[in-house]
Amino acid sequence: MTPLAYPPVFPDIVEEHLDELEFLWEQREASLFSPDWALADLADHEERAEAHLDGLRLSELHGVDLARERISSDDPSAAAAATLILHNSGEGQYRDLILDALQTAEQGAVEGIRWGLRQVAPGEYPSRLEALLGDEDGHRAAAAAHILAFWRLPAPGLDVLLSREDAATRRLALGAASRLGELYPQEIAAAVEAPDTEVRRAGLEAAAWLGVPGVARHCRSAAGREMDPDPEAVLFLGILGDQEDLPLLETLVGHKEMGPFAVTALGTMGRVEAIPKLLELMGDDTLGVLATAAYKRITGAGDVEGEAPFPAPEVPEGEDEPEDLPPDPEKARADWEGRKGTMTPAASWQMGLPVPSDEFFHDTQTLTLEARRDLYLRLRARGGSAVPDMELEALAVDQMSRRIPGAQAAGD
Repeated sequence: MTPLAYPPVFPDIVEEHLDELEFLWEQREASLFSPDWALADLADHEERAEAHLDGLRLSELHGVDLARERISSDDPSAAAAATLILHNSGEGQYRDLILDALQTAEQGAVEGIRWGLRQVAPGEYPSRLEALLGDEDGHRAAAAAHILAFWRLPAPGLDVLLSREDAATRRLALGAASRLGELYPQEIAAAVEAPDTEVRRAGLEAAAWLGVPGVARHCRSAAGREMDPDPEAVLFLGILGDQEDLPLLETLVGHKEMGPFAVTALGTMGRVEAIPKLLELMGDDTLGVLATAAYKRITGAGDVEGEAPFPAPEVPEGEDEPEDLPPDPEKARADWEGRKGTMTPAASWQMGLPVPSDEFFHDTQTLTLEARRDLYLRLRARGGSAVPDMELEALAVDQMSRRIPGAQAAGD
């Protein structure tokens, strides 16, 4: 291979490619489970990022020099972009810079390197990552474990990481454990009751992914308790629950703190029996927008909102202008009249489509990324290892072609 050189370039354009790659990768990570994007939208976004990465490849050492400056940045998107550039240089001396930074950099850079390394071929990286699994910095060790697990490679010592107090470490360790199919009942049980919201969410996701018995029962209990009900359990009841849970969610709609979570969960569950309640809630000043979103998630309706007020109401200083259109209950009722003859309670529905209860739904062009993830977790919780292992954070083009770590592990 010809060594990299310094071809003639416009330095400002090279730097612009890097800035755009950073921006697009940050958006990509934030939108992995978007309620507005489908898998095809994610693929289009990644194609734009790849075009900027191509420009940086062509700049050869100019791009490498910029990446060298940013690989230890505390901005995760900068470290992620630098990781992709250094990896795509194809030269071991520059790829080593990624692992050197992973070994010494602060948490923001570690997170960005994790973003980037997950999307490349394992190659020479696993042995260096394995050496980090016992690092005193729990987050660094957990990031290495998470990358290995993303590739479906062993990550010894997860039990130690799962027992750490640090929330970021526990979240990554839970994600690694679920991907590797490693069940740690005591640690998962502690996670679903943890004080940190994101740890509880990660614990519930791991429990569902691994098919841990009783996770739906836990959600019912934690959502329905009189004192301090858990909003994460309410949301997750939408993923795991069924008709029998509708009365609890509809009761929680009237709970001051839990109401917004319960309305969202009704949409996630996808039962048409909840639609009369959602139509009623569209007239509520506090819950109307969420009820409209839940109705659209079940039915796939496109135009059930009213017009934006004009002139726009004044927004208190420091607050953002609302982006959602106001609900139009009458329009939604008319829409439902045209649908209810075909959308029966015999199935659960997402985006106007009946979703199966025993296999993953592969209509990737229709379901949103959020709905697709929730359906997968529901099926994993009910079927466990009988449901094929999928990597829903892989590049969209690989998911579409099934060239993903989980699909290979499952023999697809």
